[in-house]
Amino acid sequence: MPSRLRVCIALIFLTAFVWILGSVATAQTVWSGLTVNFTKAESGDASLPENQDRITDDVWITRNSFGMGLLNANSECDALLGCSYTHNSSPLGTEWANAGMLANSDKSIAATNWQNLTFTNWEGAYGNTVGRVILTPTYRDAVVHLIDDNIYLDLRFTDWGQLGAGGFSYLRSAPASAPSPTGDYNGNGVVDAADYVAWRNTLGQTASPAGSGADGNANGTIDVGDFAFWRAHFGNTAGSGSGGNLETIQVPEPSTLSLVLALSMGLLHARKQRSMG
Repeated sequence: MPSRLRVCIALIFLTAFVWILGSVATAQTVWSGLTVNFTKAESGDASLPENQDRITDDVWITRNSFGMGLLNANSECDALLGCSYTHNSSPLGTEWANAGMLANSDKSIAATNWQNLTFTNWEGAYGNTVGRVILTPTYRDAVVHLIDDNIYLDLRFTDWGQLGAGGFSYLRSAPASAPSPTGDYNGNGVVDAADYVAWRNTLGQTASPAGSGADGNANGTIDVGDFAFWRAHFGNTAGSGSGGNLETIQVPEPSTLSLVLALSMGLLHARKQRSMG
């Protein structure tokens, strides 16, 4: 095969590889610990922001003033009709796991262990007897999956109003305060090929805290977004500014860099073939 054709094939394969990486969906995010204390007062209007725990733009946890279960005010409240709870569905956009579920009875109920847990709707997770069990040691700790955001977080119920007035309290996780990412995944002061190796060797792992290790986009997981972050910062070197930030030097654009890598691969392969012939 002519060496020029080998170069073209190598370029096509590398371009396809980079495109596939960029097309893969963002991996899950994990929030650990119990750092946020939320309380909804008895008889509080579920449609008011002060009675909603707005965890993300998609999930606002609350409860109607006349009781019933938890609901998502973002998707289950109407300006005219009020907020509606639906059995074995609300709060919309969430899944729950606790130790009271048979499949989780021998599992660690922690967001960092989400891969080994079984999830179901909120009411189902409490055996459809929420008021009787929600504050017991078996059921009070839960892991919540915010489906659209793909976030897993720890949550512990600390109060559940029993008089039909809609009060409840819980502790939950919040996003960790992430360090400023630089792309220097191995800490040697420069963003280079060794950082790609660090990313590849930890791909799929959880970063704790978010932004540490090869978690360039600081979402708590080593994923394809961190490859893109490394590629965008390739060639940066350690600066003398405060905090040891990395300053940018002149490097090829990512597309140019990809072309150079592809050409290098092709030329090396061609030389190898000639030496074997």
